[in-house]
Amino acid sequence: MKRLAVALVAACLATATPAQERVLTPGKAAGFDGVISQCITFTRVTFAVEMCDRLSASVASLAQANDLALVDLGRTEWGFGSDVYLEPVEDTGMDYPVHLTFYIRGSDAPNSAFIWASLYKPTIGRLGPPGRLVLWEDSGLGAGDAATIRDGLTAGLAQKLAPVFEALGDGQL
Repeated sequence: MKRLAVALVAACLATATPAQERVLTPGKAAGFDGVISQCITFTRVTFAVEMCDRLSASVASLAQANDLALVDLGRTEWGFGSDVYLEPVEDTGMDYPVHLTFYIRGSDAPNSAFIWASLYKPTIGRLGPPGRLVLWEDSGLGAGDAATIRDGLTAGLAQKLAPVFEALGDGQL
């Protein structure tokens, strides 16, 4: 049975699959005047929590380079009794911001981390509860040396966010 499982996994990995294109189209990026970002961790593992600080710095740099206003709400923890999104102050100075939330889960036994980024517009439904219109998402997974995971996942995601912020900057009214 174990050999069958290994053979099945090997066959699945060997099969060519098309990559999912993760692009924020100009139509979806149009009209936003800033970004409200936050990072949610599901862990207290140091290298995984440090990923929030690195992502915040990357987002600040990308927002500045693309003339986008930014409100960085910082980091919050989930899974420790307070699973609540951070909320911006009343006056952000933005009329039509987009939200960017990072979700990070990490482990130190063995060293591994998963990160998911979601760019969305909050919606208020007339007939239903509030929701989110997801404009762009991406994720990453790493295992091995803690510093390599931290640096690799945050740098890789920042690289993927560069064209997203360019589209948002180009789409401003």
